[in-house]
Amino acid sequence: MKKVFALFAVLVLAACSGLVKNENGSQYLVQLDAEPIGCTYLYKLESEVSVYDVDDARRYLENRIVDQARPGNAYWITSQRTKPNEWVIFGPERSFVLVANVYDCPHPNKVRTAKDGGSQTVSVPVVASGCAYGSCY
Repeated sequence: MKKVFALFAVLVLAACSGLVKNENGSQYLVQLDAEPIGCTYLYKLESEVSVYDVDDARRYLENRIVDQARPGNAYWITSQRTKPNEWVIFGPERSFVLVANVYDCPHPNKVRTAKDGGSQTVSVPVVASGCAYGSCY
């Protein structure tokens, strides 16, 4: 009986990951690992969401970015932390809090960053159509 319950618990938790899906083209955003060079800083965005997985929290942040008036095309997560959810019976026991700087980059698939003196570039696979946010490159 304990094995059946343990298996059920694992299946329930596995089913709860990947709950947040990309919306409105958020999959085309470029996540940077450092501050970019040659991009225009737009704004800072803080996002808090109760999910099981940090990837879902990142996807939620991306969806929030594309819902802004000036969505930008690249972002850099400057800080991330978790905080406990109080009085939770069902659902995630913690919330993820992500803070990101959002940028508008002229060439989002080839961005130089401040890491390693600006010599590093971030390469992201180009989408099949080659177009994102109404511009083709």
